[in-house]
Amino acid sequence: MPATQSLVLTGTSLTGVTVATDCDAPGCATPPNGQLRLGSADGHLWAVHLKADLTALPVGARVTSAKLSLTRADCTTACEAQKPEAFELSTPWTATQSGKDLLTAAGSDSYVSDLALSEVDFGMLVQSWIDRGKNEGLALTVPGTVAGASYHSGAAADPALRPKLTVEYLPPTAPGAVSEVVTTPGDTGLLATWNAPLDGGTTGDVTYVAKAEKSDGTVVGTWEGTALRAVFSGLNNATSYRVSVTAKNAVGSGPVSRSALAQGASVLGGTTPYKDYVQAYLSARNKVTTGVRATTAEAAAESPHGAVFGAVLDVQEASLIGGLVALGTQNQAYVGASSALTDTMIANGGADRVLVRTTVIQTMTLRVNGVDEVSEDRRAKRFVFTVSGGTVKLESESDDSEAGQKLSATAAAGTQVAATPADITGVPTDGAESILLGEDGFPVSDPSAAGALTASYVNGSGTASWAWNYAGRIPREYGTNDCTNFVSKALYNGGGMKMRHWAYWQDRAWWRNTSWTSWKKNSHTWSAAQNLFQHMFNYRQPGYVNRVYNLRPGDILFFEWKKDNGVHNHAAVVTGNNQGVVSVAQHGYNPHDTLQAIMARNRTGPNPIVGVSALRPRSR
Repeated sequence: MPATQSLVLTGTSLTGVTVATDCDAPGCATPPNGQLRLGSADGHLWAVHLKADLTALPVGARVTSAKLSLTRADCTTACEAQKPEAFELSTPWTATQSGKDLLTAAGSDSYVSDLALSEVDFGMLVQSWIDRGKNEGLALTVPGTVAGASYHSGAAADPALRPKLTVEYLPPTAPGAVSEVVTTPGDTGLLATWNAPLDGGTTGDVTYVAKAEKSDGTVVGTWEGTALRAVFSGLNNATSYRVSVTAKNAVGSGPVSRSALAQGASVLGGTTPYKDYVQAYLSARNKVTTGVRATTAEAAAESPHGAVFGAVLDVQEASLIGGLVALGTQNQAYVGASSALTDTMIANGGADRVLVRTTVIQTMTLRVNGVDEVSEDRRAKRFVFTVSGGTVKLESESDDSEAGQKLSATAAAGTQVAATPADITGVPTDGAESILLGEDGFPVSDPSAAGALTASYVNGSGTASWAWNYAGRIPREYGTNDCTNFVSKALYNGGGMKMRHWAYWQDRAWWRNTSWTSWKKNSHTWSAAQNLFQHMFNYRQPGYVNRVYNLRPGDILFFEWKKDNGVHNHAAVVTGNNQGVVSVAQHGYNPHDTLQAIMARNRTGPNPIVGVSALRPRSR
């Protein structure tokens, strides 16, 4: 990890303005020349607006700390420190506006309160200004009962007396080394997996270059992308190979990490039949999903490989057909489904088993009230086949996104997982109402009542737009458990919801740490559905929506399954509502989906969805 550097912002790089917040018009009261006032004085209540010019920070720098220093002008010794509230502005404000306008731009939710400025670290706030490319500054206020205090402004003759924001940051560097590079050999191919570097070097994206090499260093294949896995094909089973992986960012490339040598082995009968088995299985399931075939038995019977996968497909029949029928009651239907395989590796699995590890590109076309919506998703999958006496049977299908991943054998392992227990000390959420569900298990879609829709306080359209655009494009940092991390990114990047700086396990906190990967990456509320629900319900003054017709873009859906005992385990963003047909974006089964389709897929079986809560955060 590189050493931190300091940048002191003062003078013209840290502008400060004092205004009377009890004034409706700008300039109704003027503080003493060269001073900033905070609190009650001369019959007015004063606030301070500060805005830092961050252009001197190197692009990609990661802020580790930011301390604000104001020097008293009304006393020199034994000064009682004020404990102002600090508010991040949501909208622009200039000195040509009134003090009341400043309070409006600041909102009602403080970044921090009840601390002397010397105790406050504004590092995450400064980092958020950099991340979003938007900095409207911050407002400092104190309650009207607190005596006013005067501070030197940026116009002070002595530079040492001027306001200062001291920013500590990690300069942008190339990323560190990836860890735990593991190769799994197959028949004429291999699969490599690795862990991301502990230090990404910058706040920007990290990509990876993986190369398959012979023992003498000869490169026989190259892959580049953002995933933590790569497949190399066309290799020779008589030769040993290793994989080298390098992380890179806008600054440069990190050190090379290499796996041990591994050698492939032939699969009895060759690899092509197993690819055909998987493709035939997925195609048969797609036919049942779209209603092209009425039963799984029919779909399997028309395939030359039906005997291989029929038993596994039959287990899914009730769910597939039940979902199809249920979705039809909502005037929706899957009218197209296709599956394509890429990056496929086939290997002996031991004990008369063959493994197929592949990426499935699933394309679904959902018809909603006569309009087709196409969604594409890429998932790493593992298919296990048993081979006995020349008979091949599909045994199981599972997610393969975390297969082969190993935690680092150091304390850094804590940064590679998200352990997210609920903050049991939080305020109870018993007052929240779920969306009304009918006897069929679907949301009741009564006609909208006049005036039922209310404005979204956090930028709902921004949240929805970001979620829609990025649902199928950005990596799933936590694999199959990335749903809430995705929702938080949408709220933050699209909706402009502000971070809250408290301990990572507290439900009042909400933050993402891009600075120190050796510490917690996210607060629990950023990464876990139940924690985010409790945070929004208790600390964002939300409106809860209990009728599906009132849902609007930017609302956040939280799902509860029967066996979860009241705990929400999935979250998604509403992106549209067409007469009760609710479109969502998510890191889930389909990146673009509808609420009705989600309910249909999870309506039957021993663990159906039993509740959906919808919150509309009003407080940024």
